[in-house]
Amino acid sequence: MQHPAVQSVKVWVVPPLSWPADLRGWIVFSFAAIFATAVPVFLLLANVEYVTKSDWLYSYNWWRNDIPNKTSLPVSELDSGADQIKDYFTNDVERLDLRVTFRGEEVSLYKEREVSHMVDVKGLMQGVFNAVRITGVIALLIALAGVIYFGRQFWTLLLTTMRWSALGSGVVLGTLAIAVLINFDFVFRQFHFLSFANDLWLLNPFTDFLIIMFPEQFFFEATLFIAVFAVVQFAVLMYAIHLIKKRTAEKAKMELIGDGQTP
Repeated sequence: MQHPAVQSVKVWVVPPLSWPADLRGWIVFSFAAIFATAVPVFLLLANVEYVTKSDWLYSYNWWRNDIPNKTSLPVSELDSGADQIKDYFTNDVERLDLRVTFRGEEVSLYKEREVSHMVDVKGLMQGVFNAVRITGVIALLIALAGVIYFGRQFWTLLLTTMRWSALGSGVVLGTLAIAVLINFDFVFRQFHFLSFANDLWLLNPFTDFLIIMFPEQFFFEATLFIAVFAVVQFAVLMYAIHLIKKRTAEKAKMELIGDGQTP
C-alpha cells in the first residue's frame, strides 16, 4: 500500500520514438519529422518578419533609447524613416535613399557606407521573408497530406515528434538566450560576421545615423521579443495538437464501444 504521504504526480514527458517497421510507417514518420522541423523554423522567422515590419517596435525604440534627442529628429521624421526602411525591404529599389527633414532642410540621411550596408541587409531580410513562405507552405502541405492519408496514426506520431521538436527548440533557444543575456555584444558581432561578407556594418555610433537610430539595445530587445513570441506560439500549437489527439482517441474509443468491442 502506498504511504499516504506519497502523492502521485503527473509529469509531462517526451515519449520515446519507435522506428517504423514498414514503408508506410517510414512515410508517416518522415511526414511528421519534416513538419516538426519546419514549424519551429517557420515560427521563428515569421516573428522576425513581424517584428521587422511592425510599427510598435520602432515607436518603442524612439522612446526607449531617446532617439529624438540623439538625432535631433522629431518622432514624425523618425517614423517616416522607419516606414521608408520597411518599404525598402520589400520593393525593387537597389539602394536606400532615406530622406527626412533635418533642421528645416530635406536631406538624404545615410552616407554611402550606411547605404551599402543596407543593400546587404535587404538581401538578408528578403531571404528571411522567402524562407517564411517556403517553410509555411511545407508545414501546411505536410499536415494536410498526413491527416488525409494517414489519419489517427499521423496525429499520434506527430505529437511525439513535435514534443521532440519542442525539446530541441527549447535547448537551442535557451542556449541562445543565455548567451544573449551574458554577452549580447559578442553574439551580435558573431551574427554579423556570419551574415555579411564585408565589414560595412562597422559604423561610427557618433556620426552614422543608421546606428544612432538603431543602437545595439534596439536589436537586443527585438531579439527577446522574437524569442518570446516563438515560444508562446509553439506552446499553443503543441497544446492544440494534444487536444486533437485526445479527441481523436476518444472518438476511436466510442466507435469501438459502438461496435460492441472492448477498447
